[in-house]
Order: sequence, then structure tokens, then C-alpha cells
Amino acid sequence: MGAAGYGLAAVMSLAAAKQAKAGYQMEAQSNREQAELAQINADQEAINRTAQLNAQLASISATAGSGGINIGSTSIANIKRRETQLAKADVSATKLLGASNRRKYQIGAKTAETKGKAATLTGISNAAGLATKAYYSE
Repeated sequence: MGAAGYGLAAVMSLAAAKQAKAGYQMEAQSNREQAELAQINADQEAINRTAQLNAQLASISATAGSGGINIGSTSIANIKRRETQLAKADVSATKLLGASNRRKYQIGAKTAETKGKAATLTGISNAAGLATKAYYSE
């Protein structure tokens, strides 16, 4: 391969590196968006579970009251306490899972950014090697 061929290969190497970096940047952006969606989804599930708990507690009170049971009785209080504990556990698990998913996507974004930098460095290194060969081929 002559000097012109090595020069062209060097230019193509730089262009390929630029394209690879752009692709990794898009992947990183996608992962950042997925991280945000994971957090929003976890928050929404927690809100839904809390609303479900409130509906259950209201239903328990209404059912007990309409059945002539004292709403302040120990058995009703125990049922409400148990439902509240279950809901709190569900909300905690949902938030933990959401945080875990968010972190996974954040790591994916950082990994893609690092791959983009590595692709750029590889392209520059290859181009430099080809430019050197072009210089000495004459």
C-alpha cells in the first residue's frame, strides 16, 4: 500500500472512531433515560400501593362499621396495622428495586461513555500508526 493508501486508511480510521463514539453516546443517553424511567416507575408504583392501602383501610372501616363492629376495636386495629405493615414492605421493596434498576442503567451509561472514549483513542492510535507507515513508505 502506498503513502496515499495509508493516508486514506488513517482518515477512515478517524472517521470510524468518530462514528463509534457517536453510537456509544446514543447508547449512554438511552441508558440515562431508562434510569430516569426506572425511578419514575418505582415512584408511581409506590404511590399506587399507598392509594391501594388507603382504599383497603377505608373498606375495613366501612365494613366493620356497617356490621356493627366498633371501628376502634383491637381486632380491627390489628387488621389495619397488618395491612399497613404489608403496604410499607411493598413500597420499600418497590423503591429498592427502582433504585437498583436506576443504578444499573446509570452504570450502563457510564460504560457506554467509556467505550466511546476507548473507540476514539483506538481510532487515533490506528490513524497515527497508518500515518507513520505513510510517511516511511515513500
